[in-house]
Amino acid sequence: MDGTLLNEKMEVSNRNIQAIKKAEQSGIEFIIATGRGLSEAKPFLKNHIHPGFITLNGAEVFDNKENLISSNPLSVASQAKVVDYFHKYNVYFEVVTNKGIFSNDREARVNNLANLLVKLNPGINFKQALRDTQERVKMMPMNFVDNYDAIFNDKSYKIMKLIGFNEHQHRILAPLKKDITKNIKDIVVTSSSPNNVEINSVNAQKGIALLQYAQNRNILPEEIMAIGDNLNDYSMIKAAGTGVAMANAIPVIKEIAQISTDSNINDGVAKIIEETVAKANE
Repeated sequence: MDGTLLNEKMEVSNRNIQAIKKAEQSGIEFIIATGRGLSEAKPFLKNHIHPGFITLNGAEVFDNKENLISSNPLSVASQAKVVDYFHKYNVYFEVVTNKGIFSNDREARVNNLANLLVKLNPGINFKQALRDTQERVKMMPMNFVDNYDAIFNDKSYKIMKLIGFNEHQHRILAPLKKDITKNIKDIVVTSSSPNNVEINSVNAQKGIALLQYAQNRNILPEEIMAIGDNLNDYSMIKAAGTGVAMANAIPVIKEIAQISTDSNINDGVAKIIEETVAKANE
């Protein structure tokens, strides 16, 4: 969603909504694959469309009636190791569970979302992003706690994703990613923005989830188009028959994609869907 379906105001434009509806009317199934949880992603659609969801980078997958069809949490051992590394590098992080999303710092939550908005949309400044974020964060379910001890000590909580934020991409996040990747074997490390690092089970990847979702509907990989902009989209861009890079995508995504479209600010998702539907109807 971020940097792809959402524009600089963290909204799904009317053109994107209408393009998706036309695709569905043409028999094309649309599914959202996001690093966000279902409760975070759904409000942006304002009930205009009701797609299936690959959420939390593939940790949870829902059909279009919001039935949970797969779940891949982090192992207890790995989540503890990841948290130790976050503390070692003094990185603020949030905990995404089967019972909701948790933060231990309200101010850090808002500031990091505003920074993410600036990183994904360079045309806006931090002050504007902060104003937009303060409004949008009201519609994003978040549980604030003093610390995460009760969550990690309660076995009824499954940790679906850990996400850390820091503005120092090269000085802090790069060595953090290197350490985690080298020393924890059953996880995958991705990012949806230059200022974050996302940790999932190795089985929780958008590409894996997308192929499984398609297989259950007798859809072949070559019949799939995947659209994305950042590292957590890498596996699905590679898995799909047609990978589409947003104009604002990072270089590695542009390198592996077969085609490209306009930016998230300029309705790139709508434009590539409109082209696809037009070709299908020729």
